[in-house]
Amino acid sequence: MNIFLMGGWMMWPLAFVSIMVTAIVIERFLFFFSFSFPDRGFTELLEKAADGDAVPLCKELEKNPMFCKYAHFLVRQGPNREASLQVEGESVLKKMEARLSLLSMLAKLAPLMGLLGTVFGMISTFSEIASASSGVNMNQLAGGIWQALITTAAGLCIAIPALFFLHVFQKRANDAADALAEAANVVLSLPEGNRHDFIQQKKKT
Repeated sequence: MNIFLMGGWMMWPLAFVSIMVTAIVIERFLFFFSFSFPDRGFTELLEKAADGDAVPLCKELEKNPMFCKYAHFLVRQGPNREASLQVEGESVLKKMEARLSLLSMLAKLAPLMGLLGTVFGMISTFSEIASASSGVNMNQLAGGIWQALITTAAGLCIAIPALFFLHVFQKRANDAADALAEAANVVLSLPEGNRHDFIQQKKKT
């Protein structure tokens, strides 16, 4: 707590940013790891779908409520099928990328806030030294500098894990989006006969 107070007033905004980053990371972590899509068996499901048996692929999508509507559009016939898939795919991607832009902003903002705190601290330190009548006190100078650098260190400690988790979450979102696009491409490329058999099998299950 003493080190926190030594960092000056900028430590309080940094603490607020740290709380926001932690909350977003925990929420997104629980969200992304509540489902495993695409999993290791996804490639095999795509191969089966390409051979005309797309029912297992659809069932895999329906395991997660977020992909149920997308799976429904895969089996639905109609002139607007591809457009519906695109719109639903964008909706799913939007859910997966929720709050990631805020996490990215906070990761970039934290080191800048830390640097600003350091600049203010250096200004205060050199101002006190300039107004001292006894000349430069090296102990006072060194003490003022290391205290000013606390905010920079705090900002980096917030930004580094934030950027790491941002990369992990973005990769998970991109992998899921790519998998959905692959599933749509495979099912939509089925011949009409296979597509009809697929729909009939889906209704029976």
